[in-house]
Amino acid sequence: MMELLMIRLSSYFIHRIHQRQANKGIMHYAKPRGRVTVAMAPREEVAPVIRMRISLNRTIDEVWEKLIDPLIMLQWLGNEISADIRAGGSITFLGANAPTTSELGNKWEIEEITKKKGILLSWDIMGTKTLFVLRFREGPRRTYLELKHGAIPDSAIDFHLPEHWNILLGNFKAVLELGSEALRFDYSDYRPLRITRYDSKEVRVSVHTAVPTSLPFDVFTNPEKLKRFIRADDPKIDPQYAGLYTWWAEGMGPVVFTKMVQDEEIQFTWVYGNEPETHVNIRFEEINGDSLVTLHHHGFQKPESVIGYNIGWTSILCELKLFCELGDSGIERLSRWEESV
Repeated sequence: MMELLMIRLSSYFIHRIHQRQANKGIMHYAKPRGRVTVAMAPREEVAPVIRMRISLNRTIDEVWEKLIDPLIMLQWLGNEISADIRAGGSITFLGANAPTTSELGNKWEIEEITKKKGILLSWDIMGTKTLFVLRFREGPRRTYLELKHGAIPDSAIDFHLPEHWNILLGNFKAVLELGSEALRFDYSDYRPLRITRYDSKEVRVSVHTAVPTSLPFDVFTNPEKLKRFIRADDPKIDPQYAGLYTWWAEGMGPVVFTKMVQDEEIQFTWVYGNEPETHVNIRFEEINGDSLVTLHHHGFQKPESVIGYNIGWTSILCELKLFCELGDSGIERLSRWEESV
């Protein structure tokens, strides 16, 4: 009978589990004054820990059974799945929608597992064994699935892993609560570390939502909804040509509207940091009472500038579908990728 292990999502828990790698010279840990600090071998720094949580309107029993079901994994993890769900087993994922490239491994190794409590897995990223925990917490009439992913090599920053997790968790929620995936990412040509001059200089992403066009249009133009959808603290919206359109702060995304047709189309300028100004166009097309939302981000001068926007906009439209059809995406970012370790 498999020994049940209490998996704790805490810095100390991660320290304790990872110590086995330290003995192999992969990484080392120090715990001064109760705080765990993580350091890789001198040849590679580590990226910030990813911490996220998603609220699922299902019992903990159903969430557990669905998460480890290979047939369900086909709808959110990979197009081909091979799974051996036990300590020492693994989950292999392949196909166009599987989160794998030559730098991202196509297998999760199961290090530890406790039924309806948590799973500790490892994932090879940039040749480094990273560890992540999925923990289950039961709440009033819902279940919280918590993620903590650490020991990620700093060289993986350009892969924007939080957005990949956003999409994976969002699609898992959609399968459970809507009966099918929301919006999956195509990894067929995804190679952020191997950009060539022939790669695209624009982004096009579409998502179907089973609501009238007025709702997704409102989500993108209503400050109160943007606070919940984009997690913007104080969005500024002046819905007219040349009107101010800001989600976070100046130089952090949208700038002004350049076109607005009620319930049909919006277009706005985009500036992020020192990037040259680009343009985002979002169309809301009515199809038999539903909506097809199509986003086109264009005006980039070189393919390298598009890195991050493909996965980022896919993540946002995936959440848009959940927000429109369920009232909330249920996803919480408990840490920021930009934070230092």
